Amino acid sequence: MSSREHSRNTLSGLEKTFSKAVEGGVFPGVVVATTNRDGSFYYAKAFGRRGCDSTEELLTTKSVMAIASMTKLITTVATLQLVERQSIKISQGKPNTRKRQKTITLRHLLTHSSGAGYDMSNAELAKFTLSKGREINSGATIEERFGYPLLFEPGTSWECGTGIDWAGKLVERLTGQDLETYMQEHIWAPLGLKRITFWPSHNADMEADRVRMTIRNEASGGLVLLQKPFLTEGVTECFGGQGAYAEMEDFLKILHSILVDDERLLKKDTTAKMFQSQLNPASRESLRKHIQSCGPDPAFIGIFDNRYSYD
Repeated sequence: MSSREHSRNTLSGLEKTFSKAVEGGVFPGVVVATTNRDGSFYYAKAFGRRGCDSTEELLTTKSVMAIASMTKLITTVATLQLVERQSIKISQGKPNTRKRQKTITLRHLLTHSSGAGYDMSNAELAKFTLSKGREINSGATIEERFGYPLLFEPGTSWECGTGIDWAGKLVERLTGQDLETYMQEHIWAPLGLKRITFWPSHNADMEADRVRMTIRNEASGGLVLLQKPFLTEGVTECFGGQGAYAEMEDFLKILHSILVDDERLLKKDTTAKMFQSQLNPASRESLRKHIQSCGPDPAFIGIFDNRYSYD
């Protein structure tokens, strides 16, 4: 069997799997977009609808989705661009302003080893938020929403959290631009991206193509529309760790630029560092324990196979 025939058979099986999942109510819809290094292979296809109701419009590859933590990659690129311009060093941090012994560095923020967690995934932070009379994961700005204590001394453990949201604020303060404007000039425009933003409601075409958020009803197991704001809906500033919206083919162009290392976003040396270990032994061990503790269930960070070590 030729490689082309193998690819066709693989895609056929993939399409049957997604179609069956949509028909069975596992997902309301799915958009798949993929390519290879030299661009000789490209695939993009949509399955299902833009909501859980059969009257909803069909999904297309141009449908706009909340990409949540996929935003973290884009903000990481933005901060590394500033490292390349020597606006900040990867190991540089602010002087201590709280009762802690260690400085928070940019490396800590980008690798979830700063101690800045999420109250929506950490029980202790949830208690802290509720003790202040606030709802979990609420607040219009990063400081309002994520202004809670560190979980541990920077660089001594690991917890998926708000570090990259704070890194986005760092980009804004160093450049004097909001994150949307900076990314438009230095990431999206160089790649010709037109369908990615923190503010889809400001773009009529993108808002018209926006996918409705659904959740699974715990009682029935069926899909229902989410009846409350999702993640950053209603915020007043760019959340670099979770706030972007995009069509999948535009996001794929960011991945492809990094894959081929074309230097339109980052220098080759910087890109290489993105694929090298950046965690110290203590943080790496904490990450290992976190993944192992998830058992057969996927980790909050999206890791489904806990047999391997990650750093």
